[in-house]
Amino acid sequence: MIIFCKAAPKKAVGGAVWQSGMVAVVAIYGIAWLADTFFSNYLDVMKGCLEGIVSQYPWTIAFAFFAVSVLINSQGAVVVAMLPLAYSLGIDGPILLGVLPSVYGYFFIPNYPSDIATVNFDRSGTTVIGKYLLNHSFMMPGLVSVTVSTLVAMLITWIAY
Repeated sequence: MIIFCKAAPKKAVGGAVWQSGMVAVVAIYGIAWLADTFFSNYLDVMKGCLEGIVSQYPWTIAFAFFAVSVLINSQGAVVVAMLPLAYSLGIDGPILLGVLPSVYGYFFIPNYPSDIATVNFDRSGTTVIGKYLLNHSFMMPGLVSVTVSTLVAMLITWIAY
């Protein structure tokens, strides 16, 4: 493309899209490495902490899924890391299916690459990360959607099973 279309590489890497994208790439790799290291070392500790509460109230695993998602920033990684743990704690499949929407918690702390990019791209100034860490444009829509989705999914699995 550079040879045939006479594109200017310096212009491309100097633009807001490229810079926002590179910030996002570095952020996601760092977070993934941190999460892998954390789970590899503390899986037994997490199992011990969760065992008491989820044996009495299995649906509370949704809070653990959400909290881990906040740390990992990946729904797929939460499922891979937490479902085996949840099964080993004796939580039934229908309950796990019902609480599955709770794995979307990476909006909670505005460090996900798409959040950062959205704030950088918004020229109107309406998409913001506030003065405090947890008062940002993604908080209320995220909390409402995860709560409603989890409750509806639990209701559907309760009816189906």
